[in-house]
Amino acid sequence: MQVVEPLKDFHKDEVRAIGRKLGLPEDLVIRRPFPGPGLAIRVLCAADPFIDANFGEIEVVAKVVVQYQQMSANNHALLNRIDNSTSEHDRELLLTASGKQKYSANLLPIRTVGVQGDHRSYSYCVGISCEGEPSWPDLKIFSRIITQVCHGINRVVFIFGAIVQNPVHDITVTRLTPTVLAVVRQADHVANQVLAASSASIKISQMPVVLLPVHLDRSPLKPVPSVSRAIVLRPFITEDFMTGEFALPGRDIPLDTVQKMATEVLNVDGVSRVMYDITNKPPGTTEWE
Repeated sequence: MQVVEPLKDFHKDEVRAIGRKLGLPEDLVIRRPFPGPGLAIRVLCAADPFIDANFGEIEVVAKVVVQYQQMSANNHALLNRIDNSTSEHDRELLLTASGKQKYSANLLPIRTVGVQGDHRSYSYCVGISCEGEPSWPDLKIFSRIITQVCHGINRVVFIFGAIVQNPVHDITVTRLTPTVLAVVRQADHVANQVLAASSASIKISQMPVVLLPVHLDRSPLKPVPSVSRAIVLRPFITEDFMTGEFALPGRDIPLDTVQKMATEVLNVDGVSRVMYDITNKPPGTTEWE
Protein backbone atom coordinates (compact mmCIF):
# COMPACT_ATOMS: atom_id res chain seq x y z
CA MET A 1 0.00 0.00 0.00
CA GLN A 2 1.26 3.49 -0.84
CA VAL A 3 0.20 6.57 1.10
CA VAL A 4 -0.51 9.61 -1.08
CA GLU A 5 -0.33 12.95 0.74
CA PRO A 6 -0.64 15.73 -1.85
CA LEU A 7 -0.79 18.49 0.80
CA LYS A 8 1.93 17.31 3.18
CA ASP A 9 4.45 19.97 2.08
CA PHE A 10 2.04 22.89 2.43
CA HIS A 11 1.56 25.04 5.53
CA LYS A 12 -1.94 25.68 6.89
CA ASP A 13 -2.22 29.11 5.29
CA GLU A 14 -1.11 27.68 1.93
CA VAL A 15 -3.77 24.96 2.11
CA ARG A 16 -6.38 27.68 2.58
CA ALA A 17 -4.99 29.57 -0.43
CA ILE A 18 -5.25 26.40 -2.52
CA GLY A 19 -8.84 25.92 -1.35
CA ARG A 20 -9.77 29.41 -2.52
CA LYS A 21 -8.08 28.89 -5.90
CA LEU A 22 -10.10 25.70 -6.31
CA GLY A 23 -13.28 27.62 -5.57
CA LEU A 24 -14.19 25.72 -2.42
CA PRO A 25 -16.90 27.25 -0.20
CA GLU A 26 -15.48 29.86 2.16
CA ASP A 27 -16.95 28.18 5.23
CA LEU A 28 -14.84 25.12 4.42
CA VAL A 29 -11.72 27.15 3.68
CA ILE A 30 -11.78 29.07 6.97
CA ARG A 31 -12.48 26.06 9.20
CA ARG A 32 -9.93 25.94 12.01
CA PRO A 33 -7.31 23.23 11.48
CA PHE A 34 -7.77 20.04 13.47
CA PRO A 35 -4.65 18.35 14.89
CA GLY A 36 -3.47 15.58 12.59
CA PRO A 37 -3.02 12.98 15.35
CA GLY A 38 -6.40 13.93 16.84
CA LEU A 39 -7.32 15.54 20.15
CA ALA A 40 -5.02 13.16 22.04
CA ILE A 41 -2.12 15.43 21.07
CA ARG A 42 -3.73 18.14 23.21
CA VAL A 43 -3.53 16.09 26.40
CA LEU A 44 -0.39 16.72 28.46
CA CYS A 45 0.31 13.36 30.06
CA ALA A 46 2.34 13.07 33.25
CA ALA A 47 2.95 10.66 36.08
CA ASP A 48 5.10 12.99 38.20
CA PRO A 49 5.39 16.77 38.58
CA PHE A 50 8.28 18.48 36.81
CA ILE A 51 10.14 20.56 39.38
CA ASP A 52 13.82 21.29 38.81
CA ALA A 53 16.31 23.13 41.02
CA ASN A 54 15.28 26.57 39.67
CA PHE A 55 11.52 26.11 40.16
CA GLY A 56 11.26 28.26 43.30
CA GLU A 57 13.35 31.13 41.99
CA ILE A 58 11.52 31.25 38.65
CA GLU A 59 8.16 31.36 40.43
CA VAL A 60 9.28 34.19 42.71
CA VAL A 61 10.47 36.29 39.76
CA ALA A 62 7.09 35.80 38.06
CA LYS A 63 5.37 36.93 41.27
CA VAL A 64 7.59 40.01 41.37
CA VAL A 65 6.38 40.94 37.88
CA VAL A 66 2.63 40.71 38.63
CA GLN A 67 3.06 42.34 42.06
CA TYR A 68 5.65 44.86 40.89
CA GLN A 69 4.20 47.89 42.68
CA GLN A 70 4.15 46.15 46.06
CA MET A 71 7.55 44.53 45.51
CA SER A 72 9.07 47.90 44.58
CA ALA A 73 7.71 49.47 47.75
CA ASN A 74 9.26 46.63 49.76
CA ASN A 75 12.53 46.77 47.79
CA HIS A 76 12.37 43.05 47.01
CA ALA A 77 15.75 41.37 46.54
CA LEU A 78 14.92 40.13 43.01
CA LEU A 79 13.83 43.49 41.61
CA ASN A 80 17.19 43.70 39.85
CA ARG A 81 16.11 40.80 37.65
CA ILE A 82 13.28 42.98 36.34
CA ASP A 83 15.36 46.15 36.12
CA ASN A 84 18.14 44.46 34.15
CA SER A 85 15.77 42.99 31.55
CA THR A 86 13.23 45.76 30.96
CA SER A 87 13.08 49.37 29.86
CA GLU A 88 11.98 52.26 32.01
CA HIS A 89 8.75 52.40 30.00
CA ASP A 90 8.04 48.73 30.72
CA ARG A 91 8.59 49.28 34.43
CA GLU A 92 6.16 52.19 34.38
CA LEU A 93 3.59 49.92 32.71
CA LEU A 94 4.17 47.29 35.38
CA LEU A 95 3.74 49.81 38.19
CA THR A 96 0.36 50.86 36.83
CA ALA A 97 -0.91 47.38 35.90
CA SER A 98 0.14 45.67 39.13
CA GLY A 99 -1.35 48.40 41.29
CA LYS A 100 -4.95 48.03 40.07
CA GLN A 101 -5.73 44.86 42.04
CA LYS A 102 -4.08 41.84 43.64
CA TYR A 103 -2.55 39.38 41.18
CA SER A 104 -0.90 36.06 41.89
CA ALA A 105 1.48 34.01 39.74
CA ASN A 106 1.82 30.25 40.15
CA LEU A 107 4.41 28.23 38.32
CA LEU A 108 2.90 24.95 37.11
CA PRO A 109 4.95 21.76 37.53
CA ILE A 110 4.73 20.83 33.86
CA ARG A 111 6.68 21.67 30.71
CA THR A 112 5.23 23.14 27.54
CA VAL A 113 6.64 23.55 24.07
CA GLY A 114 7.70 26.98 22.89
CA VAL A 115 9.95 28.48 20.27
CA GLN A 116 13.10 30.55 20.73
CA GLY A 117 14.83 31.63 17.55
CA ASP A 118 14.82 28.65 15.20
CA HIS A 119 14.63 26.09 17.99
CA ARG A 120 11.94 24.61 20.18
CA SER A 121 12.08 25.16 23.92
CA TYR A 122 10.68 23.00 26.70
CA SER A 123 9.99 25.25 29.66
CA TYR A 124 7.52 26.04 32.41
CA CYS A 125 4.06 27.57 32.15
CA VAL A 126 2.97 30.15 34.71
CA GLY A 127 -0.66 30.84 35.64
CA ILE A 128 -1.89 34.30 36.64
CA SER A 129 -5.00 34.72 38.77
CA CYS A 130 -6.57 37.77 40.40
CA GLU A 131 -9.21 38.79 42.92
CA GLY A 132 -11.50 40.71 40.56
CA GLU A 133 -12.22 40.99 36.85
CA PRO A 134 -8.97 40.93 34.88
CA SER A 135 -7.70 43.73 32.70
CA TRP A 136 -6.75 41.84 29.55
CA PRO A 137 -4.41 44.57 28.25
CA ASP A 138 -2.61 44.43 31.60
CA LEU A 139 -2.39 40.63 31.36
CA LYS A 140 -0.82 41.06 27.94
CA ILE A 141 1.85 43.29 29.53
CA PHE A 142 2.50 40.71 32.27
CA SER A 143 2.81 37.90 29.73
CA ARG A 144 5.29 39.76 27.54
CA ILE A 145 7.51 40.82 30.44
CA ILE A 146 7.41 37.48 32.27
CA THR A 147 8.66 35.58 29.21
CA GLN A 148 11.21 38.35 28.60
CA VAL A 149 12.59 38.24 32.15
CA CYS A 150 12.17 34.53 32.99
CA HIS A 151 13.93 32.41 30.40
CA GLY A 152 12.60 29.32 32.19
CA ILE A 153 9.03 30.26 31.21
CA ASN A 154 7.76 30.08 27.63
CA ARG A 155 4.01 30.23 28.21
CA VAL A 156 1.63 32.30 30.35
CA VAL A 157 -2.05 31.60 31.03
CA PHE A 158 -4.81 33.45 32.86
CA ILE A 159 -6.74 31.33 35.37
CA PHE A 160 -10.48 32.03 35.57
CA GLY A 161 -12.17 32.03 38.97
CA ALA A 162 -10.90 32.85 42.43
CA ILE A 163 -7.28 33.72 43.03
CA VAL A 164 -5.14 30.60 43.48
CA GLN A 165 -4.31 30.37 47.18
CA ASN A 166 -1.70 27.62 47.42
CA PRO A 167 1.47 26.69 45.52
CA VAL A 168 0.95 24.06 42.82
CA HIS A 169 3.55 21.38 43.40
CA ASP A 170 1.63 18.26 42.42
CA ILE A 171 -0.13 16.92 39.36
CA THR A 172 -3.06 14.65 38.58
CA VAL A 173 -1.65 11.49 37.05
CA THR A 174 -2.78 11.64 33.43
CA ARG A 175 -2.58 9.08 30.68
CA LEU A 176 -4.48 8.62 27.41
CA THR A 177 -7.37 6.68 28.90
CA PRO A 178 -10.94 6.75 27.52
CA THR A 179 -12.03 8.85 30.51
CA VAL A 180 -9.35 11.49 29.95
CA LEU A 181 -10.01 11.64 26.22
CA ALA A 182 -13.73 12.05 26.87
CA VAL A 183 -13.02 15.13 28.99
CA VAL A 184 -10.93 16.91 26.36
CA ARG A 185 -13.36 15.87 23.60
CA GLN A 186 -16.34 17.35 25.46
CA ALA A 187 -14.43 20.50 26.42
CA ASP A 188 -13.33 21.01 22.80
CA HIS A 189 -16.89 20.54 21.58
CA VAL A 190 -18.58 23.01 23.92
CA ALA A 191 -15.85 25.66 23.54
CA ASN A 192 -15.95 25.53 19.75
CA GLN A 193 -19.74 25.64 19.70
CA VAL A 194 -19.66 28.89 21.67
CA LEU A 195 -16.96 30.32 19.39
CA ALA A 196 -18.83 29.28 16.22
CA ALA A 197 -21.82 31.33 17.35
CA SER A 198 -19.65 34.38 17.95
CA SER A 199 -18.81 37.24 15.62
CA ALA A 200 -15.14 36.51 16.31
CA SER A 201 -15.25 33.06 14.75
CA ILE A 202 -14.00 34.20 11.34
CA LYS A 203 -11.07 36.07 12.92
CA ILE A 204 -9.71 33.16 14.98
CA SER A 205 -7.21 31.12 12.96
CA GLN A 206 -7.13 28.17 15.36
CA MET A 207 -8.30 27.37 18.88
CA PRO A 208 -6.56 24.43 20.54
CA VAL A 209 -8.35 23.21 23.66
CA VAL A 210 -5.71 21.62 25.89
CA LEU A 211 -5.99 19.38 28.96
CA LEU A 212 -3.40 19.92 31.72
CA PRO A 213 -2.68 17.42 34.51
CA VAL A 214 -3.04 20.01 37.28
CA HIS A 215 -5.63 20.63 39.99
CA LEU A 216 -5.13 24.18 41.28
CA ASP A 217 -7.42 24.11 44.32
CA ARG A 218 -6.11 21.17 46.30
CA SER A 219 -5.53 21.92 49.98
CA PRO A 220 -2.03 21.05 51.20
CA LEU A 221 -3.70 19.91 54.45
CA LYS A 222 -5.59 17.18 52.56
CA PRO A 223 -3.00 15.55 50.28
CA VAL A 224 -5.37 13.04 48.73
CA PRO A 225 -4.85 12.00 45.09
CA SER A 226 -6.61 14.30 42.67
CA VAL A 227 -8.84 13.24 39.81
CA SER A 228 -9.51 16.74 38.47
CA ARG A 229 -7.65 18.55 35.70
CA ALA A 230 -7.55 21.96 34.02
CA ILE A 231 -8.49 23.00 30.50
CA VAL A 232 -6.71 25.73 28.54
CA LEU A 233 -8.38 27.72 25.73
CA ARG A 234 -5.96 28.95 23.07
CA PRO A 235 -7.74 31.26 20.56
CA PHE A 236 -4.93 32.21 18.19
CA ILE A 237 -4.66 34.73 15.34
CA THR A 238 -2.07 34.42 12.59
CA GLU A 239 -1.47 34.97 8.89
CA ASP A 240 1.07 32.21 8.28
CA PHE A 241 1.20 30.14 11.52
CA MET A 242 4.90 30.95 11.80
CA THR A 243 4.21 33.86 14.16
CA GLY A 244 0.98 35.08 15.70
CA GLU A 245 -0.86 36.54 18.69
CA PHE A 246 -3.32 35.25 21.23
CA ALA A 247 -6.81 36.62 20.65
CA LEU A 248 -7.11 39.53 23.07
CA PRO A 249 -10.51 39.50 24.83
CA GLY A 250 -12.37 42.75 24.33
CA ARG A 251 -10.50 43.47 21.10
CA ASP A 252 -10.29 40.31 19.00
CA ILE A 253 -13.01 38.30 20.71
CA PRO A 254 -15.99 39.55 22.73
CA LEU A 255 -15.65 39.39 26.50
CA ASP A 256 -19.01 37.62 26.82
CA THR A 257 -17.86 34.94 24.37
CA VAL A 258 -14.73 34.30 26.42
CA GLN A 259 -16.70 34.13 29.65
CA LYS A 260 -19.31 31.81 28.14
CA MET A 261 -16.62 29.46 26.83
CA ALA A 262 -15.02 29.34 30.27
CA THR A 263 -18.36 28.72 31.99
CA GLU A 264 -19.43 25.97 29.59
CA VAL A 265 -16.08 24.17 29.81
CA LEU A 266 -16.07 24.39 33.62
CA ASN A 267 -19.35 22.44 33.59
CA VAL A 268 -17.63 19.45 31.96
CA ASP A 269 -17.15 16.63 34.45
CA GLY A 270 -13.55 16.32 35.58
CA VAL A 271 -12.61 19.97 34.92
CA SER A 272 -11.64 21.95 38.02
CA ARG A 273 -10.40 25.16 36.38
CA VAL A 274 -10.36 26.84 32.98
CA MET A 275 -7.42 28.89 31.71
CA TYR A 276 -6.84 31.20 28.75
CA ASP A 277 -3.49 31.17 26.95
CA ILE A 278 -2.12 34.74 26.77
CA THR A 279 1.14 33.89 24.98
CA ASN A 280 2.13 35.13 21.55
CA LYS A 281 4.19 33.07 19.09
CA PRO A 282 7.08 33.30 19.84
CA PRO A 283 7.72 32.43 22.64
CA GLY A 284 4.81 29.99 22.72
CA THR A 285 3.88 27.66 19.87
CA THR A 286 0.37 27.50 18.44
CA GLU A 287 -0.22 24.10 20.02
CA TRP A 288 1.09 22.83 23.36
CA GLU A 289 2.57 19.50 22.35
